[in-house]
Amino acid sequence: MSAMITGIAAAPFLVVTMLISRDKVLMGNYRDGKLAATLGWTATAIMVVAGAIGIWTTVTGAA
Repeated sequence: MSAMITGIAAAPFLVVTMLISRDKVLMGNYRDGKLAATLGWTATAIMVVAGAIGIWTTVTGAA
């Protein structure tokens, strides 16, 4: 149960991290390139979908 909560909570943190990592003002020369941004947003999308599925299965009791 705690692993599922951690997985659900990770999605918003990943979104914030991705937004910060591409910000030119905050990161300067150290901001993410296109490959890192693509992989990061892909991982973020997977986490959001996994979190939504986790919530859905918890609420509905589906297995």
